[in-house]
Amino acid sequence: MLANRLSGWLRPLLTLAALAGVLSLAACGGGNGAPNNPYQPGAGPLTVTPATGTGYSGVPFTFSVTGGTAPYSVISSDSVILPVTSGVSGNSLVVVPGNVTATTPVSFTVSDAAGHQTTGSLTVNPALLLPTSITVTGNPTCSASGGTLCSGQNGTASVFVTNPAGGPLAGRTIRFDVVQGDFAFVSTAAGQPLVSTLSAVSDTNGFAVVKLQVPTTAITQIATIRATDVTSGNSINSNFTIVAFNDGGAVLSVSPASASVPGLPAATPQCAIGVPVTYYVYGGTPPYTVAANLPSLVSITGTPVTRSGGGFTVRALNCVSEILTITDASGLFVNATFASVLGPTTTSGGTTTGDCSTFSPPNPSCPTVSPSSLSLTACTGAGSSATATISGGTTPYTAAAPSGVTATVSGTTLTVTRASGTVTSPLTVQVYAGSFFQNVSVNVSPLTCP
Repeated sequence: MLANRLSGWLRPLLTLAALAGVLSLAACGGGNGAPNNPYQPGAGPLTVTPATGTGYSGVPFTFSVTGGTAPYSVISSDSVILPVTSGVSGNSLVVVPGNVTATTPVSFTVSDAAGHQTTGSLTVNPALLLPTSITVTGNPTCSASGGTLCSGQNGTASVFVTNPAGGPLAGRTIRFDVVQGDFAFVSTAAGQPLVSTLSAVSDTNGFAVVKLQVPTTAITQIATIRATDVTSGNSINSNFTIVAFNDGGAVLSVSPASASVPGLPAATPQCAIGVPVTYYVYGGTPPYTVAANLPSLVSITGTPVTRSGGGFTVRALNCVSEILTITDASGLFVNATFASVLGPTTTSGGTTTGDCSTFSPPNPSCPTVSPSSLSLTACTGAGSSATATISGGTTPYTAAAPSGVTATVSGTTLTVTRASGTVTSPLTVQVYAGSFFQNVSVNVSPLTCP
C-alpha cells in the first residue's frame, strides 16, 4: 500500500527531471543542434574562379572565391604587376594589373580562416592596344575655320590598333560611342541608318574605321567620341569640333562654277572691264541671294534670283579674282568664282609672249610653281629627282627642260629628274599653263652624270 502511494507522487517528479536533462543537452549544443558560427570547414573546397584568367594592364579583372571558411586573405607572387589587398571583399577579388611591356603570368594564393589554401593566376598583357587619340576627318575637309566637321557633313573616325610589339593588329573589334555632341554613326542595319554606338573590325593594316554624320541643324560645338577595344576593355576619348556651316553643294549648283575673262593683247597688259558673265542657279529653295567677297570690284545684276534655273550677271570693274556666294532661302550655300585677268603682252613685232617674269603686276593667267627652285644632288636614286606643285593659270600644265634633265607633269606635280650628260648649274625648266610659262631654277651637282 505504501509503495503504491510513493509511486503515485514520485512519477511526476521523475518525468520533470528527465525533461530538464533533455533541455540541458540542447542548450549545450549536443544532439543535432547547429553551431552559432555560419562559416565552417565543411562548406566545400576553397575555390578561385576562373583558376586562370587573361587580363590587360590597367583594366580591372574580377575573380570569385567560394567554399572554405570566410573571411579570405590573398597574397600575390608579384605585388607590382598584380597588386592585391590583404583581404577579400565578400566573395569577389578585384585586381587591377600594373603596366607590363610583354605578356607576363602572375600567380596568387588565397587562404581561408581555417588555414586552407588555393591558387589562381592571371596572364597580364600590355594594355595600350589603342592610340592616344581618334582621328576624325571630314569628307571633304570642313572649310569653316577651326572645324573638323561642318553641319550637314559626313566624315570618318578611325583608330590604329596595335599588337604588343607595336605592329598592326587585324581582326580586333572596336566599339565607337557618341559621348557628347550632335553627330551619329552611319549604320547598315535595317531601319537604323544612324546610331549612337557602332562596332568595326580592324583591317589587315590595323585600322578600324566608321562613318560619321552631322545634321544640318547642328550648332558650333565640341563633340566627344569614344573607341573601346571590346576584348580588353581599353578605351580612349577624343574631342573634335563641329561648326555650323551649311554648305549646300550637295543640293545647290551653279553654272558655270568658274569663269575667267582675259584682257586683249597689248603692249601694256590690261584687264577686260565690263564684259558680262551670266551664272545660272539650280536646286535648293529659291529665292537665291548672291554676295561677292570683293563687292567694290564687281557689278552684280539680276539678284535675288527668284527661281531655280534663273541667272545673275557679273561684270568686272577692275582686275579681280572673286568668290561669289549663292545662298538659298533655307540658308544653304554654294560658291562660284569669277576673274578678270590681264591680257598677254605684245612685243614690237606684234607677237604674244607668255613669259610670266615680264608681267608687273603678276598676270593671273600665269602658273605658280612652289618651290620655285629645286636641287638635284645625285645621278641616280635618292637625290636624282625633285618635285614641285603647280597652281593657277589654265590646265593642263606642261613643262620643257634643257639637256641633262627631264621634266614631266602629272596633274599639278612637276618632277625634274637627272639625266646623263654635262650641264651648267643652275639651269632653267619652263612650266606652261596654256601659252604662259613660269621659270623654275634647278641646281645640279655633280655637273656630269654617265
